[in-house]
Amino acid sequence: MLQKINNPLESCQLKLASDGKGVFEGYASVFNKIDSYGDTILPGAFAETIKAKRKPSMFINHDSWNIPVGDWMKLSEDSTGLLVEGKIDLNHRDGTTVYSALQRKAMDGLSIGFRIPAGGAEENEDSGARIISKIDLKEISIVNFPADDNARISIVKSNIQQIETLKDAEILLRDAGYSRSEAKFFVSQVGRAYQRDAGRMDDEKAKKLTDELYKYL
Repeated sequence: MLQKINNPLESCQLKLASDGKGVFEGYASVFNKIDSYGDTILPGAFAETIKAKRKPSMFINHDSWNIPVGDWMKLSEDSTGLLVEGKIDLNHRDGTTVYSALQRKAMDGLSIGFRIPAGGAEENEDSGARIISKIDLKEISIVNFPADDNARISIVKSNIQQIETLKDAEILLRDAGYSRSEAKFFVSQVGRAYQRDAGRMDDEKAKKLTDELYKYL
């Protein structure tokens, strides 16, 4: 499943073009900053994505089931982070609403959806915090961070079938806004039944895990 890291509005440094055509720029990710999960992204992490000229999708709140609300036209790294230029499609059914929200600073920020290739991160075994040096960037969303339990539960339920490992379950709960300690506690409780297992779970064990997760929602 895709992992996500949020960059709050105050760190995005969003700037909107004055022509009103939906163009804006800002930082989708900031380097050498410990995020709410304890993870840190290093300079150069997006270099391969940029070199390959792969353009990530632009979603609202990581909703990949809907048509992208616009396009990311430019991606570059500087000393601060991943600087992006995007254009919202004002003909999209949600385009004018999202653009107006950006103008009013009513959205909470940008958030990257990514995978970490082999060898792309070092993890502290005690804290679970990661130093991320390489990212396979799939999408960048304009987001509202969930502020209430119903919104967080909706996020978990909509992504629950993507869980394949206990680590996936922890990441999903953290993406939904639960604290590191809450996510780790839940996963440790569910994981007691699988203490002897390592790595990827088979279909039967994955189903048992998702069934357990539903009991808590």
